[in-house]
Amino acid sequence: MRFNDILGHSKALGIIGAYLEKSRFSGAYIFSGPEGIGKRMVAKIIAAQLNCTGQVDRPCGSCSCCLKIQKETHPDLHIIQNGQSQIKMEDIRGILRQANFRPYEGAVKVFIIDNAHKLNSEAANSLLKVLEEPPKDVLIILVTHKPQNIIKTVLSRCKVIKFSPLIRAQLETVLIKNYALDKATAHFLAFYAEGRLGLALRLKDTPLLQEKNKIFDSFILSAKPLDHNIMNQSKEQLQVCLNILASWFRDIYLLKCGASDKETIHLDRHSDLLKLIPRFSFKQLDDIMATLSESSLYLEKNINSKLLLHNLGAQLWKA
Repeated sequence: MRFNDILGHSKALGIIGAYLEKSRFSGAYIFSGPEGIGKRMVAKIIAAQLNCTGQVDRPCGSCSCCLKIQKETHPDLHIIQNGQSQIKMEDIRGILRQANFRPYEGAVKVFIIDNAHKLNSEAANSLLKVLEEPPKDVLIILVTHKPQNIIKTVLSRCKVIKFSPLIRAQLETVLIKNYALDKATAHFLAFYAEGRLGLALRLKDTPLLQEKNKIFDSFILSAKPLDHNIMNQSKEQLQVCLNILASWFRDIYLLKCGASDKETIHLDRHSDLLKLIPRFSFKQLDDIMATLSESSLYLEKNINSKLLLHNLGAQLWKA
């Protein structure tokens, strides 16, 4: 993977390119922006360029250093990622220890902390030791979609580079041309993912397109009790259900405001959306969106999901 392979991010890549050209890409950086837009991928390409042994067009993508970094097996590339859990002190100890040694194989040791907003206070405060005086051959990149959750002392010691998603129509074209998706699927994924290519690609091989219509029919078009299968879904599946519902009502709201049909996420159900416009007032739509937001928060706090869905259904059927 090389910089030319990255879609979008022209402003961020321009800043990065200027730093690299002047050999000033060292110290600590924060890559901020929505999830699934390629921040971590860019961080890995930077690691490849700084350590590439090719003679021209670095990163070359074919030397041993580039290939190892792509596979995340290079001894001078260290990636911290803890999934859903906190990043703790023991995760940072490796950085504090390794930062004191010279690179093993390349020119620069690169530390990438994914989901850096999950640093707990002890880990963040320990990281300050290396952020205050990072060695010249050490680069630390904190990747996050919630920079506001990173403690201020860490933020103040990092240069922030902001990344933005693709324009949704642009992503739709990319999904059609590069991934051979049909127009309906590409449109839905591009708009539902809000221009985030990574998220769209994760969703493209899931049954989300079929599930979204099932959710629409069960919650909005039906006047009967909720579908039994929806009631028995996992917490993660219910979170997807709430996100899908929010996207439906977002479409209804926009169409009611007179927005272009092409701006709707669920363009394949456009006729059904139009029929629902008279059913909901703006006040009702505001209340429903607020209920969906609250339901999502309650779900994270392990509130009884069946009760949550019944209350949500009652709110929808009021209209």
